[in-house]
Order: sequence, then C-alpha cells, then structure tokens
Amino acid sequence: MAETVLEQQVRRAGGQEFMSSDEIVGKRVKNPEGYDLGEISSLRVGLPTGRVAYAVLRTGGMFGLGAKLFAIPIEAMVYRPGDDVFVVNISKYKIDNEPGFTEGEWPREANWNLIESTRPMGPPSQEEARAVTRTEPPPREVVTTERVEVREKPAPEEMPIKAEEVESRAKETRPVTEAHAPTLESMMRAEEEGVEAERPVAAPEPSPTRLSVADLQDSLKGLEYPAGKGDLINHAREQNASEDVIAALEQFSDRTYQSAADVSEEFGKVR
Repeated sequence: MAETVLEQQVRRAGGQEFMSSDEIVGKRVKNPEGYDLGEISSLRVGLPTGRVAYAVLRTGGMFGLGAKLFAIPIEAMVYRPGDDVFVVNISKYKIDNEPGFTEGEWPREANWNLIESTRPMGPPSQEEARAVTRTEPPPREVVTTERVEVREKPAPEEMPIKAEEVESRAKETRPVTEAHAPTLESMMRAEEEGVEAERPVAAPEPSPTRLSVADLQDSLKGLEYPAGKGDLINHAREQNASEDVIAALEQFSDRTYQSAADVSEEFGKVR
C-alpha cells in the first residue's frame, strides 16, 4: 500500500513512476508553508516483508551531532521535481518541540501523529513559499503633538434681538439642498456677469489596499480541499476575513479548487 501511494503522488507531481533509495536519501523536506524541515537520511525496510516502513527525517544538529530523527510515513510525502524537494504536512512547531528519536532506538512504525492532516496535499508554488517566508519591515510611525490651550469664554452681553436679524441669520445657516445647489446654468450665468460661482468639490476616492497571496491563504487556513467558490467565501467569512478578501474571492471562477496552489493561481488572474 505504501509503495502504490508514493508512486501515484510522484507521478502526479512530476511524472516519475519510481524512485530509487539513492534518489530519495539526501533530499530536503519542506512543509506546505515553505519552511525547511530537514533532510531524508535513510529509509527503514521491514523484514521479511520487504516493505518500506518509513523515511527517516533528520533535522537540527551540526556535522551529524545533536540532530533529531523522525519517522515520516511514506504515504504522507509528495515529491516536487521542480524544486527537487519532498513536501510533507508537518508544522515547524512540532519539529522544533517534539523529541524525536536517536540512532539505535529505531521505531517499528511511522509516527502518524506528526502529520497535520491525512487529506490529499499538493506542493506549494514558489510564489506561496516566498510569500510566507518574506518579511517586510513595519512602516515607521509618525507621532505629532498639539498644544491645546483652554480659555474661559467671556459671557456675551445681553442685547435685544430684532426679528429682522433672526430671519437674516436663518438664511445664512440654511443647509444647501438640491434646490440651492449650483447648477451648470447658474455657473455659466455667474461667469458672464463676472461673479465667481461656487463649484461643488468632489470627495476624494479612498485609495485601494493591496491584497497579497499570504493574506488570502491566511484567511483560508484550515479549509478542506477540494472546495468550490462558495466554500472559499464561507470559510473566509468564518475566519473573519477582511472585505478585500471576500471581494477577491467573489471574482473567482465558479469551479472546484483542488489545493491552495489552485487558489493562488486563480488569485493571480483576478488581481
């Protein structure tokens, strides 16, 4: 069963049908987020069945000393020939915090507890890996201070107000409605008479925000693939995604997406 699944995964990713042990040993291993987890140091074969029990992932250490070993299921590994690496759905946090095992204490079976999910997993594109590992410095903060001085306002003198003054003030403070708004005809008449007419001022349009692939994938974290367009939008709303993410997803084609790589490719088309 292990050999058959590995053969199918390799054929789907790069077109190879079989790989020798020499080709597998020494390959780097990454997770879907693009983090480097280590390298394949060996393959453990069970006897007398001759079945490959697991691949040994070696991480950490220096010159072979102090490294940790992990038993990775062959079924969970996907080979990506473009980058010549294996992709496995294991978080960097688990690799850093799990004890693993040492040479001479080889486990009999693979450690499936390391795998985040058993669902089909496609390898990430180079753009997805760069988006996760790329770090940008935060924008500089500009702090301005203002001095506010509070003074007591003198009490106004009580003076009788005439009816003519009340009517005049009401005209000055009357709100501008469509009836009072300057029209093209009134503006042209004012220019002919040499009077500068009031021109409506258009409100500035808000500057659009730039949505990145990393922002989109963060809003879809934990989504089960394959998924349709409606599943992407519903999951993003459950994750309290921004309106920019929802608006981008609504422009997607109404089809089935097999992996996060399909979503990133579609995002590049609608962006």
